[in-house]
Amino acid sequence: MAYEFKCVHEKDTAPQLDKEADGWFQQARKISKERLPDWVRVAQLYQEAVGKDHWKAMHNLAELYLRGKGVPKDTNKAIDLYQRMVDLDVPLGYYDMGVVVQRGVRVEQSDKDAMLFLLRAADLGSPQAQTRIGYIYVHEKRQYTVGVGYLKCAAMQDFADANYKLATYYELLDKNYPVAMHYYQRAAALGEPKGALNIRNTFRDGDFQYAKDEAVDAVYSAVFRSLLDNPGLQIPNLAKEHPLPPHPVQGYHADKDINWKPTGRADDY
Repeated sequence: MAYEFKCVHEKDTAPQLDKEADGWFQQARKISKERLPDWVRVAQLYQEAVGKDHWKAMHNLAELYLRGKGVPKDTNKAIDLYQRMVDLDVPLGYYDMGVVVQRGVRVEQSDKDAMLFLLRAADLGSPQAQTRIGYIYVHEKRQYTVGVGYLKCAAMQDFADANYKLATYYELLDKNYPVAMHYYQRAAALGEPKGALNIRNTFRDGDFQYAKDEAVDAVYSAVFRSLLDNPGLQIPNLAKEHPLPPHPVQGYHADKDINWKPTGRADDY
């Protein structure tokens, strides 16, 4: 794993999706979110999309085979779909194969081969793989610069878990509390309830030298409940509509001048 990581985004490397197939995929996604989904119909629509090499449908159909939803449970068919994604050089396919090899699911378990799949996925821009490897670098290898680079690359792709893991890094290891709050807020905006919960607790209890703030507590308590009640909900204007106050000592960024304020650009943090 000793090599220089270059940030690549999935949208720039993944194969383009057929428009008709994407229509079937979106219809299946809509049905899957209904109160009582017709999983058989969902699986049928995904299968139609798979026929036109729709890699997102391959991933979702594989999940249905693993769970036995709408189709008979069949791990081999799921792995066949992951292999088809790899054959198409899909970043997510390499990530999926890395997971099954790591777990030894109907294939020979190999940590080394699993890591090779994950590294290939990350190099092609998979935010899932970048987040996984970034976490390993930060918490197992203690190579913070490389790990944070992976996590930031995934976070810039609006991957909620990467933003949450960045927040925990800045809170627990870097002690840069306003940057931690920034990434907790981004995680919440992207649908991660724990992001809102951490902000709520900070301003409810007055942690990290922040003053207790009942207004922030109330807002992020409501956001936390909404995200729990509505999986998949995103709140893109959260930071704009409910900004957080600066830290009393560190301002908006512990590594910058106390009078510095975020501009809203992607490279602020």
